[in-house]
Amino acid sequence: MSTTETNPVIEQITKIGNELVEHCNTPPGDGDPIAHDAKLWDKHFAESWDSVESDGKVFSGREAVIEKYRWWMDTFECHSAKAEGPFVGPDGFSVIFEMDIEAKDGSMPRMQMKEVANYTVENGKVVREHFHCPPC
Repeated sequence: MSTTETNPVIEQITKIGNELVEHCNTPPGDGDPIAHDAKLWDKHFAESWDSVESDGKVFSGREAVIEKYRWWMDTFECHSAKAEGPFVGPDGFSVIFEMDIEAKDGSMPRMQMKEVANYTVENGKVVREHFHCPPC
């Protein structure tokens, strides 16, 4: 393939990645963050995708991801968040997330957190998201 030809799979993955990054950089306002993200999930995620945390724990399907999300929102205060990317390849894309967070119960001081998320795309849908954090 010459450098002037386009690859429709890469174009599709790039579109999904760009929309995810734009979505993540757009605050949900006063609305429900889960309802905000459901719009993205409906459009770009497979019916039963896997979400894998940096410790290896796997959440399969929307309901499991929502439960994880609710726990995270109940546990942490997020003062700011930023997504950078996407970094695109032939089977998916990666995004770098930076967050300013602290535990709501005071068990963890306020900190700057950075993680990389890898998204695997099959048949035009995200089938797996896998988060990677620096070692503690």
